Amino acid sequence: MFSSGCIYNETQDVSENRDTGMHSSIDETLDSELSGLSSDSNSVNYTQTLKTTQVLEIDNGYSIKILEINKQSENIRVSFRKDGNEYNTRILVLNKKYNVKDTNGENVIYSISVAKIADNSFTVDISYTIYPAIFLETGKYEGKNNEIDVRINSDNINRIYRWEYDNTEFSVEYKYDTESYDLYSQRIRNRDFSHFVNDPYDDDLISMITEQITGLAEEKGYSREEIPYIVMAFVQSLPYVSDSVSAGYDEYPRFPFETLYHGGGDCEDSSILLASLLYDMGYGVALVEFPGHMGIGVKGAEALEGSYYNYSGVRYYYLETTNTGWEVGVVPNEYINLEATVQPLPKPYPQLMVIFSGNARGNGYVTYADLEIAVTNVGSATAEDVVIYTTIESKTENMIWDELRTDTDSDLDVDETVVYTVTGLSVPEGESYRVGIWALGANAETEYVYSDWAVA
Repeated sequence: MFSSGCIYNETQDVSENRDTGMHSSIDETLDSELSGLSSDSNSVNYTQTLKTTQVLEIDNGYSIKILEINKQSENIRVSFRKDGNEYNTRILVLNKKYNVKDTNGENVIYSISVAKIADNSFTVDISYTIYPAIFLETGKYEGKNNEIDVRINSDNINRIYRWEYDNTEFSVEYKYDTESYDLYSQRIRNRDFSHFVNDPYDDDLISMITEQITGLAEEKGYSREEIPYIVMAFVQSLPYVSDSVSAGYDEYPRFPFETLYHGGGDCEDSSILLASLLYDMGYGVALVEFPGHMGIGVKGAEALEGSYYNYSGVRYYYLETTNTGWEVGVVPNEYINLEATVQPLPKPYPQLMVIFSGNARGNGYVTYADLEIAVTNVGSATAEDVVIYTTIESKTENMIWDELRTDTDSDLDVDETVVYTVTGLSVPEGESYRVGIWALGANAETEYVYSDWAVA
């Protein structure tokens, strides 16, 4: 889950394009309201047949759900969704192409059209093209480090961040509640990195930042295509702050709220923050981990120059996040020949963590196990219908001495914990056994933990 630390260098040595699992390659993207749109010959089009109520997963957490199909009126009604949550519904007319924007109404994420409606109104063919991908070649802007004005009151901290892009100054402002920060400091760190990026408690803050930057960019005359680069410059301008300085020890990944609250972070923190901002804007993002370091990959068009990682046919162009002056597609020399792990961001999902303690008691014939089991959802989405199975396992294959299942299924919100007490699970005296616990949900992968072997 965690990388082995961050390696930070003041120097800005940049590498030539190499072929080390990465590759080097400007495309054009569409820009219009949700309305009729002409086709783009440079785009790859996909078609899928769907039934009523079926969901089509598009990209980067976006999807559509078919609500109604009407052959007679030659239209369908659909629900536009992000991370499983509806944010708009529309009626789409047969053979008309539409651009669909993100939840903020700023960036075009994909275009869709109704290609065919079955005579019985039971199925519909949906054609779609995925956007956006970065495609601009930008200069190397070695902006000054972020200047942060801080005003501290008894219950909140107000921060104003100032940075430069293309010799133009930008600034955003946010007021942080100190009590909220205290709550963040108590949250579990042992979770997949993607959950830090997709943390639901950061959603309002992240959307506010992207909306402020988008508004400022448009006021200053920048095109929508340059907005992601302005966001990148913002994060790169934040000062490097090591985990040991701000958290007291190394390997302490932070949620975006915490990085912004501190006004900086190490490579993990800045990568998580930038990935969260770009993901909110609808861009395809991946976390790129090297031994001892992390950056991000940004989905880019095929003709874009620079170094990238190919993951399932998608090009993720590398971006360094820990200092200003790094262009998209440039990997620092010290990492260019190292093996990297590329993790595209999935839509939010639950992740269960199980901790248990207990003791054994016997009467000379039978040993009984009494346990207290805590299951916590350390993911980024609610875990549905969580069930806990507790077993006393035998060393004989496919045999157990005793077992118990929770009476009811529970939903667990993000960071919520349920405590389950088990008493009286038995094993014959003198037999070998260990405790095994499974926690699973309707939408959560199974988490299995077990004790050491013991003799009753």
